Amino acid sequence: MIDPRSRLLLFLMGLAVLILVINLVRKRQLQERYALLWLLAGLVLTLAPLFSNVLDRIAYALGIDYPPALLLLLAIIGLMLIIFQLSLAISHNSDQLKVLSQELGLLRQQLDKLQREQVAQPEHLPDNEDGTDADQIPYV
Repeated sequence: MIDPRSRLLLFLMGLAVLILVINLVRKRQLQERYALLWLLAGLVLTLAPLFSNVLDRIAYALGIDYPPALLLLLAIIGLMLIIFQLSLAISHNSDQLKVLSQELGLLRQQLDKLQREQVAQPEHLPDNEDGTDADQIPYV
């Protein structure tokens, strides 16, 4: 059995995590796809003290002699899922960064080529503001 003060502390920590994650999503500082596992972690932290008797029975049924070890195991699994999700995001972003860098290099190469061509062949600029050459204006 968990002490009532410990239950209250865990419940308040869970609520704090939920409020923090929801606030970060609301302010667009945390994307929804990353917030899902954090919301789940906050929900588990909030509900675990309320159902500690059920968790104790589950732990004993799984052969775990010390029931809080089940919570630790679940926390480790949850953190591993979060790390896995972040690793997937890093891999995806690395691939995108590589493609964007290559595209930027190609665009710079094309821009340099166009600038060299423009310097080699200067355009004929009109003499007048209206876009006509001075020698092409008919005398009236």
